[in-house]
Amino acid sequence: MPARITESHRLLAISPHLDDVALSVGGIVARMVGNGADVVVGTVFTADNPHPAVSSPVIEELNTLWNLGPSPIAFRRGEDVAAVSALGARFIHGGLLDAIYRTDRERNCLYPTRTDVFSGPSHKDDIFSALNKLFADWIEDFQPDSILCPLAVGRHVDHVVTSESLRTVALDRNLNVFLYEDFPYSTGRFPPGFPDSVEAALRRTEWTITYPQPVSVDVSAKIDAILKYASQIDELFANARELEIALKRYMASASPEGDFCETIWLTST
Repeated sequence: MPARITESHRLLAISPHLDDVALSVGGIVARMVGNGADVVVGTVFTADNPHPAVSSPVIEELNTLWNLGPSPIAFRRGEDVAAVSALGARFIHGGLLDAIYRTDRERNCLYPTRTDVFSGPSHKDDIFSALNKLFADWIEDFQPDSILCPLAVGRHVDHVVTSESLRTVALDRNLNVFLYEDFPYSTGRFPPGFPDSVEAALRRTEWTITYPQPVSVDVSAKIDAILKYASQIDELFANARELEIALKRYMASASPEGDFCETIWLTST
């Protein structure tokens, strides 16, 4: 198995939500496609709210912010197809429910507020069995020689369960897994009010980390893909220009040579 991601021929990039891979490692995806690799971006939580009557403060807040009508995730899936295609990769949508839509048996939202979303998995959340099966199926179908997975910087529950589930699935398989720094949480400014950091996420993770790999990338290709997620820009930054400034500053800081890099972390299973 390739010890460096740039040696990969079949790369599976796992994205909890419809934008995470582009934001965090879109440059690596574009570079690998340019190298001739077969790259699939698998986005996990892509299902519409199955019960429109189910609502919560965070659902109402996001629906107002996105202004995408009664089926916002359907619109966002279209954005994802455009973004992943712009990177030259293939896409898969996992069809699982985002944390904000997951409920208990009485249809009470498990994560009704932003604070809940960033406070770790609920003991009532039974998403792990579905996640384990999804990842096992993707690995069996695609046979990747490398996988990109979130480090779970930011503590978003969907990033946490994605990373932990893949670790479980990878334990009995000979897989090269690289953890990526979840942007924009990795800047140390998010979530607002209780920001996280890469260093804190490395201390928390159950993965065995071996060493980091800074990968030089084309930042323009990455930004072009991110801008396909037009509905999400204002949630993260005031406008596209501020996002570009923050992204370039972060990526330049990771490079020993002054170019733009994405840093990933090789794991040992």
